[in-house]
Amino acid sequence: MEPQHKRAPADRSRLLPEYRALLEEQEALGGPAMETLSPQQARADSEIRLALHWGAKDEVARIENLEIPNGDIGLKARLYRMAGTRRTILFFHGGGWMVGSIETHDGPVRTLANAARANVLSVEYRKAPEAPFPAALEDAEAALLWLQANGGMLGFDADRLILAGDSAGASIVASLAIRARDLAVPLAGQVLIYPATDLAGASASRAEFSSGFSLHQSTMVWFAENYLCGGTPPSDPRVSPLLAPDLSRLAPALLVTADHDPLRDEGRSYAQRLIAAGNDVCYEEWQGTIHGFFIMDRAGRTARKLIGRIGEWAESLWNRHDGAERGGD
Repeated sequence: MEPQHKRAPADRSRLLPEYRALLEEQEALGGPAMETLSPQQARADSEIRLALHWGAKDEVARIENLEIPNGDIGLKARLYRMAGTRRTILFFHGGGWMVGSIETHDGPVRTLANAARANVLSVEYRKAPEAPFPAALEDAEAALLWLQANGGMLGFDADRLILAGDSAGASIVASLAIRARDLAVPLAGQVLIYPATDLAGASASRAEFSSGFSLHQSTMVWFAENYLCGGTPPSDPRVSPLLAPDLSRLAPALLVTADHDPLRDEGRSYAQRLIAAGNDVCYEEWQGTIHGFFIMDRAGRTARKLIGRIGEWAESLWNRHDGAERGGD
């Protein structure tokens, strides 16, 4: 019988100590891989596991739970209101299009509202495999159009929205920004936190960080198979925005990647394509970080540093808009 070749241990020497410790703690705890569970069990487990990444939650001026209509269904949403501002962010959570919710991201979204000094509407879209693509993107579009139509009554500046999301949520945002351009829906900007942009690709970072760095290749395959179980090919630009033929005239973007993330290279490539198409792009690769660090407040300070940076970028973008409007008076 041939000897089995063991995979070399993951090289975590360049990770920030907070993420080395987190990964070692997760390995010590053990437990089944997500893709070995039923989607429903994975979702239930993730509601607990993802929320536990965040520590003490920030206070926000006011929080309202809403329902956004989309045809004959209602989408759960949570509005984080900041006093004295009309500025607003529309946020979509990560979770591989299968797990995650407004609850799992409640902690970081509260911090985002305070960091950007803006209202944030966090939307819970339908999940695969029960609702495969295009359900999530349709829900995101419905939320955008609803917010644009009702923003004035809610006290928001609906013509200067910033879209934001992490991971699968960022993938949805990237596609939604393209859709908004095609529908002539004005946007102030888009924040893409380690987005999945090419479900058909096989990048070097997907191979290099296939295991041992928070998001495993086997889990990514499971996510994509369930998300696309309705028959959409992974090369469809609506699920792989990197493959979109026209990326011109899109909202200014802040695109963040983690350097120890299997999605790193497709995030880099998407930033390059956005820049080549003439868009206003701020691209940042955060060193020593892993996929998911946007929600990992308990591990250390880096999550809040990232959210603070997003807040600075959003404020700067809105201030530029205000200055341009005053200059045009």
